[in-house]
Amino acid sequence: MKKLIKFFVVAILLISSFSYADYPQMLAGDTRQARGADSPEWLAAVGRSISDKSVSEKEACSWSLVADNFNKDGVIILGAGHCVDHWAAFNGGFDVGPNTVSWITNSGKKITRKIESILKAETHKGDYAIARINRPVSRLDIKPLINAPFDYTDMLDSDMFDPNAYATMAGYSADTGKGQKGEVLTYDRCQQVNGGSSGMKKAYCYSYEGASGGPLVVTLNLKKKLPNQTEDEDVLWYFEDDLPGIDYGIHHFFVGTIIGSRAGDDYSKTMFTDTTHYSRTLDRILREH
Repeated sequence: MKKLIKFFVVAILLISSFSYADYPQMLAGDTRQARGADSPEWLAAVGRSISDKSVSEKEACSWSLVADNFNKDGVIILGAGHCVDHWAAFNGGFDVGPNTVSWITNSGKKITRKIESILKAETHKGDYAIARINRPVSRLDIKPLINAPFDYTDMLDSDMFDPNAYATMAGYSADTGKGQKGEVLTYDRCQQVNGGSSGMKKAYCYSYEGASGGPLVVTLNLKKKLPNQTEDEDVLWYFEDDLPGIDYGIHHFFVGTIIGSRAGDDYSKTMFTDTTHYSRTLDRILREH
């Protein structure tokens, strides 16, 4: 494995690396919400890491617990490749060191796990990292996000599963406003999710430094029959092969990881890598764990 190179710094204003003396200012009109008692429960699956880059600077990023079925505890986490490339070892692989990720359950309990190993990471074409933690997080404490069996365009297609489907981004943005310098998990319902080159998509939702690696999640309300379906069609049929035991109701699916803000745009437009860019690798890893 060749050592990863941070070349996105030239093309993209990344949302992870920052000096703690330079917290970004929150933009006027920011539509994010701070996680609270009435927030969606799936936000518990979004954690935070702070790794030392140098004596004077640290790097804060967000991570998601992800699984491929409803019965697994969380042991695989997804983040951004540029959040771990400085751990790359000269002899291949990664020197993770003592780095950890912490989550806050919906009951307010803090859970911390050591990052055991980086299983796969990329910072070109796409930007993502797949890692394993040293001990599983019980699904009784935090339910992992379910990896979507389809790409984000299908999940958001109003004619396929749910005409009211929507996407949300979440992460520990370190702005001086709602993010409170990275201490509060914030989330934003995206106004629009665009296409783009492979591994490089744009969502119209707010995020700032520190949110890199956070998830893009599509929420679906799976009902017995959509208005455009016949009596013989059942929306669960599309999911049952990949997700045995899925039932009607509201589900939240992991479809991508936050990269950062595109040069020339403001913090209301966030770039992400969709999971279809690395789906074969992710599917294999989730099956094996």
